[in-house]
Amino acid sequence: MKKILVTGAAGILGSHMCEALHEAGFEVHALIRETSSRRWIDHPWLKIHVARLHDQETLVKLFKGLDVVVHNAGANHGSPPELCRKVNLEGTKVVAQAALKAKVKRFIFVSSRSAAGPNWSKFIRTEDDSDNPHEPYGQSKKKAEEFLFTIRDKMEIVSLRYVLMYGPRDTHLLPVFKMLTSPIHPIPGYRPIYTPLLYLVDAAKAVAAVASARKTSFRSGSFYYVSDGVPYSMDTMYDLMLVGMGRKSLRIRLPLWLVWLVAWFSSRVIKSQHEFTTDAITDMRAYSRLVSPARFMKDFDWRPGVFPHVAYAETVRWYREHGWL
Repeated sequence: MKKILVTGAAGILGSHMCEALHEAGFEVHALIRETSSRRWIDHPWLKIHVARLHDQETLVKLFKGLDVVVHNAGANHGSPPELCRKVNLEGTKVVAQAALKAKVKRFIFVSSRSAAGPNWSKFIRTEDDSDNPHEPYGQSKKKAEEFLFTIRDKMEIVSLRYVLMYGPRDTHLLPVFKMLTSPIHPIPGYRPIYTPLLYLVDAAKAVAAVASARKTSFRSGSFYYVSDGVPYSMDTMYDLMLVGMGRKSLRIRLPLWLVWLVAWFSSRVIKSQHEFTTDAITDMRAYSRLVSPARFMKDFDWRPGVFPHVAYAETVRWYREHGWL
């Protein structure tokens, strides 16, 4: 049985990854902080380790005997620039170098679609298009990918550029679901804005596909876009949420500059963290953040397993069962 470790395992995506990897037949190890909650990772089959991300000496000891390390821990979108650099870039360097010293065979880096920047000239972006991230989070992920590329001949490296995710346990899009419970809700922009999405359960199974893949399936050092491939407009996303909740709501369009001000007030004054940051609103001026998952699907024989309308309904059901909605 292959042994695999997931950093940031106590988080939303990390906990789903642990479950998907266990189902795929791996012996799963979880790396968490001392202060991390264990509510999503309380499984008898999961081996939990506590360590600091920058403690390379301890990490080397933990990594010995592992076949794969999934580096999922990181600062969230909207975090201060210095935190993005410290965690997403410098932290990744430490974890990757520890994996090298421990002779880990494969290193899977959880990157982000934000590493590419907005789609200013293309409706759908592919891995062949040039990157131009303009905000700290995306820049830190891009630089981490660049570092990993330099060690691609010493360890099998795959970077996964995940898109916006939703599903059980997710808190980032929860405020949007709550907003849609009102009889009237706002939507940014006067014309359609397109965004890629991915159900968390499918996102976790994507990692299992990479961990299980043969070395000949991919080129070490490569990055891939991972989405469900559906060209959602924000209207479509809101419609799916409303259908999942069994509700109707009147939609009012707001200019992007006003939405930007609301996002600024929310993050700077109220100190609220969510996906609709000022940087995210600025990116909406490009009107498309769509990416193609075709290369990932081909190289790793992966397909999303849950239809969007079912995924949104399952998300709503989970929120309601846990009293979140």
